This record gives sequence, structure tokens and C-alpha cells, in this order.
Amino acid sequence: MKKIIIVEDDPDTLDLMEIILRENNYIVIKVSREISVKEIVSIKPDLLIIDFLLPFGLGTDLCMSVKSDHRTQEVPVIIYSASNDIGVLAKNSGADAYLPKPFDIVDLLHMVNETIQKTYAH
Repeated sequence: MKKIIIVEDDPDTLDLMEIILRENNYIVIKVSREISVKEIVSIKPDLLIIDFLLPFGLGTDLCMSVKSDHRTQEVPVIIYSASNDIGVLAKNSGADAYLPKPFDIVDLLHMVNETIQKTYAH
């Protein structure tokens, strides 16, 4: 089973995403605080889903840290936000995909499945 880290400060959104992904056979690690690249390395996720606006910083900054570290640069990242500029923000931070808020459950699953398949298709 693929392992996903979700970085989100809103407990309701975090719980909803966890339920959706667990029901679709993903292992979910919920993070509602700042997380370091070192912690991400130790968890060894197959995907990161990061909210853009977090109380401890921008999700795009975390994405850039992940993508600039040789230990995590291959881990795919999905950034999501209600910002109209989410596509540009995601691209500029090196994210593999983006998801506009509010998102539909079907869109979330499609994005997760597509991003993981694209990354791990060998």
C-alpha cells in the first residue's frame, strides 16, 4: 500500500481526506504542524499532499524544500488551495500537481491516483 503524508492545519479537512484515502487503500499520515524534510525522509512517503496556507508557513516553501533535497526530490507533491493562482504557485514551487479548493472527492482521488501512477510507473 502506498503511503501519503497530508500536511493540513484544518482538522475537518484532514479527517475527511484521511477517510477518503484510507477507504481507497492508502496509508495516511496526518500532519497538522510544521514537518521537516528529515521527518519526511524517515516516513518514506509515496506522496505528499500539502495545503498552501498553513499557520507555520506556506506549503509551497515546504514543497521547495522537499524538491531541493536529494533524499526527497523524487517524492511527488500535490499542493492544494483556494487561491486563484494555485496553478502558478504549484508550478513555481516544483509541485507535481495541484488541486483547487474546494475539491470534489472524485477529483482528489483522481489526482492522487494519477500522480502516484505517473511517478511510480516502471
